[in-house]
Amino acid sequence: MSDEEDYSQYTGLTSELRVAHAPLEKDMVRRFVQAVMDDDPLYHDDAFAGSTRFGGVVAPPLYPVHAFRRRPGTPDPLDALTDDREADGSTGIGASVGLPPIKSPFKRLLNGGNEIEFYRCLRVGETAVSTSRYVDVSVKDGKSGKMLVVVIETDIRTQEGEPLLVNRQSLIWR
Repeated sequence: MSDEEDYSQYTGLTSELRVAHAPLEKDMVRRFVQAVMDDDPLYHDDAFAGSTRFGGVVAPPLYPVHAFRRRPGTPDPLDALTDDREADGSTGIGASVGLPPIKSPFKRLLNGGNEIEFYRCLRVGETAVSTSRYVDVSVKDGKSGKMLVVVIETDIRTQEGEPLLVNRQSLIWR
């Protein structure tokens, strides 16, 4: 069986619905905009934000990608560094978005980029939910040898089903 046949079984697999750990709160928005250094009043000024088409304070467009955190009591991916100094802390292929992990001899991860389609911003009080799927999982030949190219599409919506964004991420494992 070739490498391509081994990995093609993952293409099309979909995660279960993941729910962000809590509804969006103003303090979460405050901390996020401080981290990304964006002082747009849309993210903190009730009067200003209320006068816009958003009708109130919202999170920046990329916030929903970061709304899903490790739950208390679950393993910290950085603990892998204790046993393997070469670990990258990524939790493995697909695991961070709820997909079944791909068993692979490849150890080094390179982010091949993201293509994000935005629909709207998450409002304070709303909860983000997501599902992810493997769009493509295949072995390619590179200049320095074989690499595993994984494309994951994550659909993020409100808990009521309104689309927020679709993130297509390409990952390269060598």
